[in-house]
Amino acid sequence: MSVFLYRLSLILVLTAFFSGCSLRKSFQPMTSNQITSGEQNRAGSAAMERGDWELAEKKFEEAVKLSKKDAELRRHYAEALWVQGKHRESFEQLSEAAKWNAKSDGSLEISFAEKYLLMDDLQAAYQYADRAVRYNPKEFKAWALRGKATWYLAEQQVGSISVGELTKAFDQARNDYYRALSLSPNNRDVLPELAALQMRRNEPEYALATWQNLQDLYQPGSEPMIVLQGKADAYLAMNRFADAADCLLAAERRTPNDPNIVRKLQNLEAAKESNTKR
Repeated sequence: MSVFLYRLSLILVLTAFFSGCSLRKSFQPMTSNQITSGEQNRAGSAAMERGDWELAEKKFEEAVKLSKKDAELRRHYAEALWVQGKHRESFEQLSEAAKWNAKSDGSLEISFAEKYLLMDDLQAAYQYADRAVRYNPKEFKAWALRGKATWYLAEQQVGSISVGELTKAFDQARNDYYRALSLSPNNRDVLPELAALQMRRNEPEYALATWQNLQDLYQPGSEPMIVLQGKADAYLAMNRFADAADCLLAAERRTPNDPNIVRKLQNLEAAKESNTKR
């Protein structure tokens, strides 16, 4: 055998040997605890999808006992606790998950941010949403959450910050919403938030376009009431009274005697009368 063929065969043998070692390490058999934990996790996830949060909590709790270092599993457990109003326990599980979350994809930070927003701890919500954006800039939820936290923080500081600072914060929030929609076009949760911000920025034309984009995602007559009311608000801000009335009357036909719609119709009549006197 030539020296070249000998070296080549030696390389192939060594490659096969070390590949086998790597495969043996990668494909170690699962322990009974891991198997049982996986079963409980799947049962918990199925219960979540059905809306059976009490059963989901029980299954995730059993799974966590068997897989204490599984950060994703603890996050699911935290969600089941949160929905049932067990907020302290939910945060405890998220904190435990953070200990074992070696390489975050932003999902844990998103969960923290969502909950801090609901608790009106806007600074903490912003910090976690900002981390989520840095950890996973392709996740639309991270951008939307940071946009909302930025907006609400600015609202909280109205009167204590300058108009320029307020405008800058609103601009950042708007840009975050735009980024979220670039990653998840036509998202039915983000579009209403963006429209509301655009109205807050005195941009009813843009808000109307956003509401129209959302309405186009539904079959005619099946759009949520918030769309009709949002369009009416935008039309009213633009003094397009007839268009605003059409939206509100369409909403009234679907939900007669709705006090919110009745109030908006009254405001519309008052605005029309005031505009006529000018």
